[in-house]
Amino acid sequence: MSISDQVLAASDLARAAIIESVPAEHVGAAMDVVREDVEDSNLVIATYTFASASPAYPGWYWSVAVVAIEGQDHCTVSEVNLLPGFAALVPPDWSPWAQRVQAGDLGVGDLLPTEENDERLTAGFTGLDELAEDLAPLHPAQWELGLGREQILSTLGLERAVDRWFGGDTGPRAAMAKSAPSNCGSCGFMVAIGGSIGQVFGVCANEFGAADGQVVATTFGCGAHSSVRPNRTAPIPVVPLVIDDDSDEKSDSADLPEYVAEIITAEGSENVEGQEAVEPLADSAELEVIAGTETTEEVNEESAEDQE
Repeated sequence: MSISDQVLAASDLARAAIIESVPAEHVGAAMDVVREDVEDSNLVIATYTFASASPAYPGWYWSVAVVAIEGQDHCTVSEVNLLPGFAALVPPDWSPWAQRVQAGDLGVGDLLPTEENDERLTAGFTGLDELAEDLAPLHPAQWELGLGREQILSTLGLERAVDRWFGGDTGPRAAMAKSAPSNCGSCGFMVAIGGSIGQVFGVCANEFGAADGQVVATTFGCGAHSSVRPNRTAPIPVVPLVIDDDSDEKSDSADLPEYVAEIITAEGSENVEGQEAVEPLADSAELEVIAGTETTEEVNEESAEDQE
């Protein structure tokens, strides 16, 4: 048998090589066998593939490389691999640590070195010894040139910062800015910063504001603007009192009907509304007699007490 026939008939050998490392139930049916191209005519290599039946690796497959050598009556196994298929769940492609760092990942004590050729930076001016006399006092314009710093922001780094800050929580498109009564450019709490970037950004210095100590766009704003004043109006609207003096002066009460007192009729008669009249307790003469009698008796009793 030729070495080509030997290597293409070694399916059982390839399966046995997998079972040496994993349970037999984790190896599925044979999928394919492919002869690899090699330069040595005395060597033949074939790759066998088997489906993975492992519940931990759905969509993966086993790959076994079998080698047949001229003059050798048996085949040998070169390597066994578990590889992902088109439906396998795999992690994302590996990327260097420097490319995986995101904003906010830096913690206390962490160091984040800057790359040697970082495109966000450009060379600064460090000739401090030559300009020692000119540095006292130091003018802001000199710092804008980068005096004392080996590197300063390049145009690209500045543009990236502007785009990032404009699109952030303190930019003009933030929900806070859209509902603010006015923007930071007219607020007394905004601290101006130098350089060209100071034309569109500043630092908030309002401890009760939405961005205290943060860089804010001049078109940002919040409810703590320096021009906001408390509402002095009454919470409940009060309607002023209106007196129609003119109508009172013109009215002579001529159109009002005369008042007529209701007369109570004799016993057994009905009043105007159809109800029976109330019987009087006593007439006026009787009331006067009773009152006079009570008064005389009281006087006689007091006189008798005085004589005794």
